[in-house]
Amino acid sequence: MARLGSGPAVGRRRRVTLALCWAVLIVEGYDIVVYGAAVPALLGVDAWGLSDREIGLLGSVALVGMLFGAVLAGPFADSRGRRPVLVGGVVVFSLGMVLCAAAPTPFVFGVGRLVVGLGTGVLLPTAAAFVAEFAPPGRRNLYQGVVFGGIGVGGALSALSAILLADSGFRAMFLVGVLPAVVLVPVLLRRLPESEEFLVARGGAAGRGSTRGGSWPLLLSRGYAARTLVFWATTFLSLLVLFGAYTWLPLLMNRAGYDLGSSLGFLLVLNVGVVAGSLMSSRLADRYGGRRVIFGSFGSASAAFALLAQGPPTLAGYALVAVVGAGAVNAQFLVNAYVAASYPTLHRGTAVGAALGVGRLGGVLGPVYGGWLLAERLPMAAGFYGFALPALLAGAVVAGFPPVGRVDVSVRQGPT
Repeated sequence: MARLGSGPAVGRRRRVTLALCWAVLIVEGYDIVVYGAAVPALLGVDAWGLSDREIGLLGSVALVGMLFGAVLAGPFADSRGRRPVLVGGVVVFSLGMVLCAAAPTPFVFGVGRLVVGLGTGVLLPTAAAFVAEFAPPGRRNLYQGVVFGGIGVGGALSALSAILLADSGFRAMFLVGVLPAVVLVPVLLRRLPESEEFLVARGGAAGRGSTRGGSWPLLLSRGYAARTLVFWATTFLSLLVLFGAYTWLPLLMNRAGYDLGSSLGFLLVLNVGVVAGSLMSSRLADRYGGRRVIFGSFGSASAAFALLAQGPPTLAGYALVAVVGAGAVNAQFLVNAYVAASYPTLHRGTAVGAALGVGRLGGVLGPVYGGWLLAERLPMAAGFYGFALPALLAGAVVAGFPPVGRVDVSVRQGPT
């Protein structure tokens, strides 16, 4: 396996690359939260007359786009390179944000959300492959945690923009999402390098023909099928929780008796928890192993949801929401890193993309599931318990994760 080596120039290149991946994931984090933050404003558009069920369906549209984006991104990143796929994803995301901001009808808004999803679906699997190939040996989880923490930063910025732009309507919130095309894309084109590990592996594979037949057959081959299915199941449950909670948390907290300002504040605190947890959990994963930390993260998130169902005081509620972010969201970050470390280099993008693609089915179900919990006027606590259960199940599935151990599987170009 080719690594960057050492030295000041190499260290600087690594830092620039990881910083740019972090900035790209801020884009994804902004999108994950912006829709949930905009739900109260969307419900207030009298001309559209959206119901809770329709809000849930619109929330799922972007997840459908993410599903296709994630599935398509992996093969392209594994064949064409990480760099062009990452840049293209940011461009597509920004175009979708323009459509959402200018939408005259719910249908056009839904089309915009679909385009946004296609763009953001590309970002995470490609960034995960980048980080896995640029991170120094023995610190992969730490670097993944730092870079994936960009999602929490983006989510916090999204919640903050919703608070600051509360009187400006939903259009202003989505218009902010156009900025990456103006600011970030030129920097990516100028400064983002291609992964050397990918280039070397592709060159070697071209000579050996070891990737013939594509990555999907390898994912479902005898040597990898079991881990692939376990990763898919975990990601499905995880993203059901994440996108359901992100979509409905402001309204759920509001119906639990917190005012709207506090509810948006909960989204802000959720993402502060994501950022703090990404640093802590990644260090623990490097020290004690990813599987143990992922299990504990899902368990803590499930417990926090259950405690929120008890209607705690505002301060305690904030603390529990931070635990949800530090637990559930960072558990998925660590799962992404675990998946990236469990497959060969030239199949890594497809492996992460496939897991996230299948997982997006859970993400698509999440907003609809949350809408059902609220639309049926079940007890307020049912919304919290409804998300605690799949988080608990995700932790149980983690027991089936294969041990990665100290062997870096990226040195192998095919199943053993």
